[in-house]
Amino acid sequence: MTSEPDPNLVSEAEPSNAEIELWEMHSELSLVCPKVRKRACELLPERDPDAFLDRPRAPISPSSDTADEAPYPESLPLAVLGYTLWRMAETARTALVALGAVVALALLAQLLH
Repeated sequence: MTSEPDPNLVSEAEPSNAEIELWEMHSELSLVCPKVRKRACELLPERDPDAFLDRPRAPISPSSDTADEAPYPESLPLAVLGYTLWRMAETARTALVALGAVVALALLAQLLH
């Protein structure tokens, strides 16, 4: 026994662009139905690449500095000394915070004893 389609059934007519309803344009149907997608794309405005800019784009000129011409500090030993002092100050600050926390805990233990 084979199952054949009933010739009496009339297939539904595919909707034309005029029959596509507005809710279909704003639903996921426009992502999966080629006809709804085509109609949605027709209704989109023309793309303006400079629409978000206040003024036209200016040409970008490449930088004149190259990797070989990278600016170095005038005095490398002075820069190294400055960095070393900066790191020592940060380390001292961290040590003082840790020391303060230990002293606070010791005082709290003294009060609760």
